[in-house]
Amino acid sequence: MLGAGCTEESLPPLQGAGGPVLQDAVSGINDELESVRASTAEDARVLGETGLTGAAGKEAIRQTMLTHPWAESALVIASDGVVVMAVPDNYADLVNKNVSSQPQTERATREQKPIVSEVFSLEEGFSGITQSYPVSGTEYLGYVSLAYRPDALIGRVIAPLTNGTPYDIWVTQTDGTVLYDTTPEEIGKNLFSDPGYQSARLQEAFTRIVAEPSGSLEYSFWDRSWERNVTKEAEWGTAGIDGAEWRVVVTRSTDAGEQQTAIREKSPAADAADEMKDFVAGAALYARENSRTDALAVFNNPDGEFVRDELYIFAYDMNGTVLALPFQQALIGTDRSGVHDSSGVAYVYSMSRVAAEGGGSVYYVYPNPANGYAEELKLGYVMPVDGTWFVGSGIYLPGVGTGFDTHVRETLVQRVKSARDYAQEHGREAACAAFNDLSGEFADGGAYIFAYSANGTMLALPYQPELVGTNRLEFEDRYGVAVTMLESAAAEAGGGFVYVTYYNPDTGLDGLKLCYVAPVDKEWFVGSGVYA
Repeated sequence: MLGAGCTEESLPPLQGAGGPVLQDAVSGINDELESVRASTAEDARVLGETGLTGAAGKEAIRQTMLTHPWAESALVIASDGVVVMAVPDNYADLVNKNVSSQPQTERATREQKPIVSEVFSLEEGFSGITQSYPVSGTEYLGYVSLAYRPDALIGRVIAPLTNGTPYDIWVTQTDGTVLYDTTPEEIGKNLFSDPGYQSARLQEAFTRIVAEPSGSLEYSFWDRSWERNVTKEAEWGTAGIDGAEWRVVVTRSTDAGEQQTAIREKSPAADAADEMKDFVAGAALYARENSRTDALAVFNNPDGEFVRDELYIFAYDMNGTVLALPFQQALIGTDRSGVHDSSGVAYVYSMSRVAAEGGGSVYYVYPNPANGYAEELKLGYVMPVDGTWFVGSGIYLPGVGTGFDTHVRETLVQRVKSARDYAQEHGREAACAAFNDLSGEFADGGAYIFAYSANGTMLALPYQPELVGTNRLEFEDRYGVAVTMLESAAAEAGGGFVYVTYYNPDTGLDGLKLCYVAPVDKEWFVGSGVYA
């Protein structure tokens, strides 16, 4: 729902529900949904021919998971509502569970046709959407269901349309549940019940948007930097197949020229990492010596002593709720634990984990207001105040490439999930031997597979075999980022992305690397990375 990025004169007018940005967004989302439907239809065909629990059906579903690497899981549910297969094997404990009383199971069994569900709490342990397809032999046998977070599917369409443009896009169900927003803090909120949306004008706008399949209007909301309210010009259309009805809303701030001029007057960041760390240490000491209320009042003062040029102090509780953001005070009280940057890195969650371990550094990509909100790599540093909250700051690292586009990230996830599947099929000893084989398929230059136990012991690292068997939980890169600890935390959370500066065997030099890790089971995980 947020701001703009170029001058007023350069912005073409929004052109109705058939305009290029909106049209591409709607058609792209539908294409993605139809692609998932085609994959689940093929899975259903194989299951119908070979049985609901056969090896051929499981292999077909594994291939579907690799074709759609952003998907989380797949279940096969028999006609009596009992789970008979779960992919990947991390969810094997769901097999034999009776889910017949769930509304989604009741609907799939009753309608026996392809269905895109609404968001709900899945048995796998997260809120998401399922796309299901009926399985039939001589009679109805059950259905196969692919589960994913809706922002993962939608984001791969929207990001290329909005990056580097003044446009923002958000997508909502007709009940007001926000499925996607270019401002990730809004995802999962409800337009009609969230306290931040309760102005009469906003409610009037949202009511019209969910009631009408297409249209245009204006409303007021926070700008991209969460500093002030601006007027939003909005147009929307509708995407969805198989029962889904999603409003796709394209917005642009009509105050773009004024906002951009103000941004360009800001001075560039020029503070060193050591200065930032000293700054954060001083804030942590101040917070310990004063009451929490008094300290937060000082940290939230944009003209106070804890704002120095481009450096400012932010504060969160250990659960990821914003306590202090002096230039984005509309976010105070917001839970940002699930917020990801443009590469999928859950940086607030990472900060919380690092703070809980005593403090340290974290990388993340963040829009730089001093550079027209261009996305740049940022080095953050956090320190705990006590066991309940922490403070931090960050500096931009200009000139460091952050070019991890959707195809690059999805290829990375496919590679890691293929290795995970191999490990689940062949076992730890055989899999690690394969990962450590320099002449094998898993040691492809910078695209090599690595593996760790949950306690940080190195199990596979083909280009540095001398490190295999050592514990690297305390390992930090040159900027003090606790790489192994963050990768272990991401695996513990079910898998995810982590940045690291690390040796690149293709160049012989250190480089910024985006890693993805996935748990094989609770005891160990695999990962790989791609260099910027």
